[in-house]
Amino acid sequence: MKNKMRKIYDFGRAVASILSLLLFLLCGVTATAQNREISGTVLDETGQPAIGATVVVKGTNSMTITGLDGQFRLSVPKDAGLLEISYVGYETVKLVLNTGKSVYNVKLKVADLALDEVVVIGYGTAKKGNVTGSIATLKGEKVADRQNENVLSSLQGQLAGVEITTNSGAPGGELEVHIRGAASINASDQPLYVVDGIPVDDLNDLNADDIESIDVLKDASSSAIYGSRGANGVILIKTKEAQKTGKVNVQFSASFGIQQMEKKLDVLTPAEWIAWRSEINNQNYVRAYGSKGAMATDDYEIRLAYTGGSVNTSYINDPRWTQPGYGDLMTIDWQDEVFRLAPKQNYTLSVSNSTDQSSYRVSLGYVDQKGIAINTSYKRLNLRANMQTTIFNRITLGVNLAPSMSWNNGGTADAVAVLSMVPFAEPEAGIYTGAEPYSRYSWAGTRVSPVATLERKSSMTEDARINTSAFIRAELFDGLRAEVTGSYNFRSTQARSFLPSSISNRWNTGEGYYATANRTDGRNHSYLFQTLLNYDNSFGKHTVGAMAGFSLEARTSYSSRLAATHFPDNLVESFDMTDVDLTTAYATIGYPGRMASFFGRLQYEYDNRYLMTASIRRDGSSKFGKNKRWGIFPAVSLAYRISNERFWPEDFVINSMKVRGSWGANGNNSLSDGAALGLMSSANYSLGGSLMNGYAMSSLDVEDLTWEKVYSWNVGADFSLFNSRLSVSLDYYQKKTSDLLYKVTMPGIIGFSDMWDNVGEVQNKGFELELQSQNLTGSVRWSTSFNIAYNKNEVTDLGNNDKIFSNSNTQVLMVGQPMRSFYMYDAVGVYQYSEDLRKYPVRKGTALGDVRYRDVNDDGVINDDDRTLVGKPNPDFTFGMTNKLSWKAFDLSVLCTAQFGGMLYSMSPGRYMDNPGMAISQNVFSWWKNMWRSEEEPGDGKTPALNSTTGELRDTRWLYSSDYIRIKNITLGYKLPLNRKIVRNARVYFTVENVWMWDKYDGGYSPENKGNNAYPQARTYTIGANFSF
Repeated sequence: MKNKMRKIYDFGRAVASILSLLLFLLCGVTATAQNREISGTVLDETGQPAIGATVVVKGTNSMTITGLDGQFRLSVPKDAGLLEISYVGYETVKLVLNTGKSVYNVKLKVADLALDEVVVIGYGTAKKGNVTGSIATLKGEKVADRQNENVLSSLQGQLAGVEITTNSGAPGGELEVHIRGAASINASDQPLYVVDGIPVDDLNDLNADDIESIDVLKDASSSAIYGSRGANGVILIKTKEAQKTGKVNVQFSASFGIQQMEKKLDVLTPAEWIAWRSEINNQNYVRAYGSKGAMATDDYEIRLAYTGGSVNTSYINDPRWTQPGYGDLMTIDWQDEVFRLAPKQNYTLSVSNSTDQSSYRVSLGYVDQKGIAINTSYKRLNLRANMQTTIFNRITLGVNLAPSMSWNNGGTADAVAVLSMVPFAEPEAGIYTGAEPYSRYSWAGTRVSPVATLERKSSMTEDARINTSAFIRAELFDGLRAEVTGSYNFRSTQARSFLPSSISNRWNTGEGYYATANRTDGRNHSYLFQTLLNYDNSFGKHTVGAMAGFSLEARTSYSSRLAATHFPDNLVESFDMTDVDLTTAYATIGYPGRMASFFGRLQYEYDNRYLMTASIRRDGSSKFGKNKRWGIFPAVSLAYRISNERFWPEDFVINSMKVRGSWGANGNNSLSDGAALGLMSSANYSLGGSLMNGYAMSSLDVEDLTWEKVYSWNVGADFSLFNSRLSVSLDYYQKKTSDLLYKVTMPGIIGFSDMWDNVGEVQNKGFELELQSQNLTGSVRWSTSFNIAYNKNEVTDLGNNDKIFSNSNTQVLMVGQPMRSFYMYDAVGVYQYSEDLRKYPVRKGTALGDVRYRDVNDDGVINDDDRTLVGKPNPDFTFGMTNKLSWKAFDLSVLCTAQFGGMLYSMSPGRYMDNPGMAISQNVFSWWKNMWRSEEEPGDGKTPALNSTTGELRDTRWLYSSDYIRIKNITLGYKLPLNRKIVRNARVYFTVENVWMWDKYDGGYSPENKGNNAYPQARTYTIGANFSF
């Protein structure tokens, strides 16, 4: 508690310092001149009012926004010379102000957004029309509207070739991102994240309201400038800066939401479970005592006589099952007890100002999310300050500061523990904390209530971060700029858990196991020093841009872990390492990492028709063997803006068109620091007949270990039709990854279990299509954004390996097949009749009611040789579509997502709760009502007998399609009519996330969870408001 208060105090001091600086910046005095009033109306190209258009008098602080009728009124200095009117999606209009004129009416023209949109590229920006590589962009407002705690969630379905997977619905849960397919075995296949030019580990501490834009570098020619870290793509985040208005701008946003469980799984109801369990008990009873005259119709007393007075719950039914209302038994829907309605709230306050000399934007954000599972939650407090000032007209100084703290109460909502609980308990049994003995019901075994486990188990992770950077940029002369940047990022993570003895009882004795506690501390320090030299110039029909840079990065990580047991009671969760009554373990590991880089880029454009970009980077990394630490990563791309040729018809249906092609090389260095080093760890050895403490080698020195190498090419086209009302982008790519980083299993005689090596090659190829259309442009405006992507993944080389198995031997790497293809027995039914045992191949000991498998090699026998390829985990197609409608002050958007062609294996809860060898003292999926019973009752032909001898095999009964179609988000907004002298803009909205899903996945909560025992996703209803003052 003391440490927590100290962290809050330190964070508060940082906030106070920033606010003090802000007050200082606000204390400027602006001289005023004699003013006059002007007014006017702004209309779009159809003659409808342009609501919310920005009207600015250049060179002054005078600014306003048009109202619902498109009108504006503004006080301007008498000597004001230029009026500028801008509106999203339209060309900016500049008007000369005349002293004798006070009314200015304007009709806007649609802008060619495909060409004029500015995107962030590595170490710079460019107009999208001049981009020669494959880059996808998402604007900040599309991120903020979704109100997701992790900004990556807002990318789902928005960008072609960018696959976002939500592995867990837990508050603060991690996401997986794949750009153009997965291409690594043991190394990370996640992209590089860069925020305002600084590489970061993840985006968990980023506030969606702070984001200006997200740009995704997908092809090698775009990401090669990041060299050994660009193999999996690069996601560039640009945070908001102050708008140049000359006035203080205050923005406040607030939202409140309610979350509910998106999907309940279908398990046996109380009545169904009684029928199922009674049938099994009857079978067991007759099997054990039938030779003595026992019958399935025997009542409780007769069965008790056969068992010698012992209540054997495998033979004897609870007599209360047949009583009205199940007697005094308590019925429980465990999914309803564990999962609940949960609130979430999100607030952001920002203050900004910008003048000709300086600007600042400071924001403070707070998130408080309760999980739908009891005793799970996530809180985050983050501050961001972006400030810069210009001196001597040529030198700009800037500072970015982003401290944050988060608290993640990550109690595990174990799906198996919840779903498999028997739906009954004794009347006095306590479900919640404070009541004993939880769910001790004889026919349910000796299991503990998952509710009590969640309530009593403590599992808290505190994460404190400080990301800082500063730069100085100088205009040496026209066209030539030099920039020096330094950054320091610090992260401290502390994870604590405490498991009291009261939730791990030995039910046969009533005694508890010893309480246990764990604590893990981690600290990361990273430093960056970077210099850039940029040159831009135009002469005649030629435009040239060049960039050269150098960077040094250093990183140090420390971790320690303590564990203890034998606590005297459950009241004390902390422990003293000197206490001899506690069993403790302590370990500290520190790894330094270094990287030096030289990089450059050349851009050339001729006559606004021919474009070329070439880049090169040389990286040296301490992560790899001493013989392979340096690598070179070149790239080149070309584009031809054919629509600017003289022969292109002026009134042609395709009003602009650009074709492009690229080739480049990247690397992947995403493995731990020290992976290639020969390390030592503590060990015992014998000396003179005595056991001594010392050190021994724990890993081998791999001198030739190097990064994964990615070579890819891309061809594409961007074009606009119907006067830019329809924009289309097409890409076809091929990406080949070689020298895959893989932990090779070593012979036991060497003394090491494994070592890193470069093994094999993987290829990804596919196509992407993005469409943006303005369908209606009148009083009702309707726009559509559509994307679809196809990717084919294939292992093309594994060195000396034939197959490499993983995930309990259910997945395999095999040449000619997709990565991690599913490899197992193919279940094709059940042996329902005696004839089936003669008609189909069998395993040794096969009986009626067993699972029937496909005889892959047609040898008449079912054995290990019949395991076969049955599917792949990654989808062939991903799809996203957003439709947005607006009318007057209302706007409505609907986002749909889908994927097709992939599979998932449900190990848990699927296999655990759908296994012929599972325990009878649990609940099961509802289809076990239709299990095989006899030749007269053969069941559904898919569900075997409960005691089937094939229950231990891993087979396709738990392999599901991961296809789905989802209405991901619906948002309805309304701009409030306001007195714009105080409130410049206000919008209220209602949004629903995870609205509806169609899928074929019965073995778990969501096909996005990859078949793991995961925390369910939530459907979230949110109301919110945004204000600008």
